[in-house]
Order: sequence, then structure tokens, then C-alpha cells
Amino acid sequence: MKVATELTSRLLSCWCDLPSSPIASGLARRWVSAMLASWELPLSPTHEATISELTSELVTNAVQHAAVPARTSTGTKTPEIRINVRAGGATIWLAVCDHDRTLPTRRAPDFLAESGRGLFLVDAQADRWGAVQHENGKYVWFSLECLGGARHAGEPPEACPDPFRIRRHEL
Repeated sequence: MKVATELTSRLLSCWCDLPSSPIASGLARRWVSAMLASWELPLSPTHEATISELTSELVTNAVQHAAVPARTSTGTKTPEIRINVRAGGATIWLAVCDHDRTLPTRRAPDFLAESGRGLFLVDAQADRWGAVQHENGKYVWFSLECLGGARHAGEPPEACPDPFRIRRHEL
């Protein structure tokens, strides 16, 4: 097995398109887990569980709150939700992209309610998180320092200003 410094000396990145559907968060969790496993990253079970939970929270928010895109002038439909997972340095970074430009707001959680704690959980568990508007929507991201090393999780890696305009061969 390769050591973490060899694996994380370069930026690993992959995108996935998801439907705006109740099954999206489960698909996202399994896809992210498979990607991180394929990269043979030395993640602890605790970090794997945290990444899975935070991924689920952001995708669920996109499904519940984001507007679904209309068909383009050519009749094709753009992806409803895109996720990007990246590993580099000591950090895992994940973004969930949707077509709604409305930025999320963290609110005080009602612990008796059935929902409404997603961003509270993201804020409590991620090293950093944020939301960025782009031409066709927004992306909400989190980073988690979990691959060893002393570097603090910094700003999000260079991101595409419009994740929905990335062509397939660029992925």
C-alpha cells in the first residue's frame, strides 16, 4: 500500500451527476465512498462516517430546496445535481452543485423537529464549509482535514465557476 504522502502529493478529483430525487443522497454516499476507496486513501472509519454524513446533508438540501433546471433550447436536460470530491494535501473537499442561486443559511436547530439541522451538522463537523454562487446556480462545499499532516484545511481548491458547463471529456 502506498503511504499518504505519495497519494496526496497530487490533487485527485472526480465528478458525479445525480437526479434531484429522494434516492440522490444514498447514491451520493455510495459513490463518494467508492471514489475514496479507489484512491486508496488512509481514512479512519470516523472520517469515512463524517464524510458520508456531510455528503448526505448537502445532497439532501439540494434535493429539498433547489429548483430543478429547465430543458435547454436544444431540448437536452442539464444535470440536476453534480457533486465533486477532491483529495489533496491532507484534505478531502466535497462540493454539491445545483441550479438554484439562493445561498443556504444556517439556522438554530430545533432538536424536536424532523428536519432543519443539516447545516448545523455540517458546521459542527467540517473543518470549513461555504457556498458560492455561479452563473447557473451555486455550490455548497465542505472540507475535512483527515489524511494526516499538520496543514489546516484552507480555502476550497480552485473550483469551476460554473460546474454545469464542464464538458464530459474534461471530467
